[in-house]
Amino acid sequence: MKKKTTSLKDFIEKLHNFIVKHPQFRKDTSLKSEGQIQTEIRPLIIQYLENYFKERGYKDYTAKANQSFYWEGQEGRFGREHASTFGSRNYPDFIITEPYLIAIEYKKNTSGSLVKHGIGQSIIHTMCGDFDFVYFLFHDENNDERIKEASENELEKEILGKLWQKFNVYIKFV
Repeated sequence: MKKKTTSLKDFIEKLHNFIVKHPQFRKDTSLKSEGQIQTEIRPLIIQYLENYFKERGYKDYTAKANQSFYWEGQEGRFGREHASTFGSRNYPDFIITEPYLIAIEYKKNTSGSLVKHGIGQSIIHTMCGDFDFVYFLFHDENNDERIKEASENELEKEILGKLWQKFNVYIKFV
């Protein structure tokens, strides 16, 4: 596994906060498909990358941000072939190639089973060597936020910690 630096941790945490605190980030996703929400998140990630590269002095930070970002279904393709595991290729919802190689998964649902599915996908992304890190954002669609609240239980916190420590999978719930 790739070593986690302070700057990497800061990058992912700031990315997460930028997305979920952005005024365009949809709080109620129940009337939209997962694909529609991903389409809404995509420009937020690009905007975050533009800000990141601008702060680092890139003259054409917009071009740099767009060159460093891919999404599932984008015309053209990500620069390298993905590993095949269990008879299929691994394609995350989004890919950041610079400054770190990060797969991004987004899921939304009322079922904790989909959390487990996303965790499995995320682990495969790093274990097969396609990506150094994964940021997995899960949108809890329950009115009582039971999945999000469960992530604060002792067992779940231990699992989330191990996923980050051993597999470089950063998981957040909203």
